[in-house]
Amino acid sequence: MKTINSSVYKVLGLLIIVSFLGTGSCKKKSTDPDYCGTSWAAQVTAQSTALSTALQTYATNQTEANCNALKTAYQNYLNALEPFTDCASWTTQQSNELENAINEAQQQINTLCQ
Repeated sequence: MKTINSSVYKVLGLLIIVSFLGTGSCKKKSTDPDYCGTSWAAQVTAQSTALSTALQTYATNQTEANCNALKTAYQNYLNALEPFTDCASWTTQQSNELENAINEAQQQINTLCQ
């Protein structure tokens, strides 16, 4: 049986970091798009749940199909997070942290399950 690649653990780390960043809600400023006016963590719940499920499935049954499902769920989650880097109500540091986490995670998708 294969061991879980360290990149899978990085997925969990990203989930934790993004969860902490997203526990509050963006206060909508006049320059913010509509999605910034509510808790963005709630808006990506479906993708977060799908990623968590795919990660658990892969951890218990490390098949190529489950790996591909994990990669797809991970990409969908990152795609859902991407627009929130533009919320003007975030501090520069918060926006940069989210953007850096997304960029790092994007690079990890290709190395998952190897």
